[in-house]
Amino acid sequence: MSKRFLFELTDKATANSIVRQMHRHSSEVGVSVKQLLIRDRKSRNILGVGILGRPVSQILDDGLTLEVSRTATDGTAHACSALLGALAREAKSIKLRGHTIYRLTTYTRISESGASLRAAGWRLDVHHHSRFIWTRGHGAKRILVPIEPKTWSNSSRRRPIRPLGEPRLRWIKLLPAALNDNAAFEMGRAAAGAGAKISANPFSYPVLRQDGVSQTDFIGEDLWEVWREGYHLTSYR
Repeated sequence: MSKRFLFELTDKATANSIVRQMHRHSSEVGVSVKQLLIRDRKSRNILGVGILGRPVSQILDDGLTLEVSRTATDGTAHACSALLGALAREAKSIKLRGHTIYRLTTYTRISESGASLRAAGWRLDVHHHSRFIWTRGHGAKRILVPIEPKTWSNSSRRRPIRPLGEPRLRWIKLLPAALNDNAAFEMGRAAAGAGAKISANPFSYPVLRQDGVSQTDFIGEDLWEVWREGYHLTSYR
């Protein structure tokens, strides 16, 4: 329990109203799963809101992942990281299509530091963004390639035309329920069913050794192999 902040569930209309007031660049959401207010414990003033929804990406919409689609605060110190932590705790109790939530994802603009996310235990999805290039005299160098914004409008389904904004970076947070063999197997199976590539393993990340060779490290002793087993079970069936 936070000594400075209080958290409470709210409805989508209230959450969208606060987003319109406090968010620097994003508009309201159309669909959500849960919304959480953050208040100052002493004054009870509303400091911001966070919204959980299903992932926009069809690949990530595997039934085991939720997206933090909005966080908006009035700039109070540590309110955003505290709100992200509260959203993660709330996600533990959510059942999506009858499944436990194992992972959260969100996006930042490339100009944003991601400090609040790091403070709340998130990590940059470097597997998704990393590219290794060879430079003369310096060996291999890893660069981060952001996601270029695009419109969801097409000829068969017209959507409102909005400014595309800056390129974005994806962040992920594995919840405690994900850190076991059964969860890894389920995530691998769901990823294959959603059409993800095997490099999308959420337990893994690329590292560059001192000799310039890239290799894959992973969280946990066997989670990579268990994830891949679940992936192959579906992809080869």
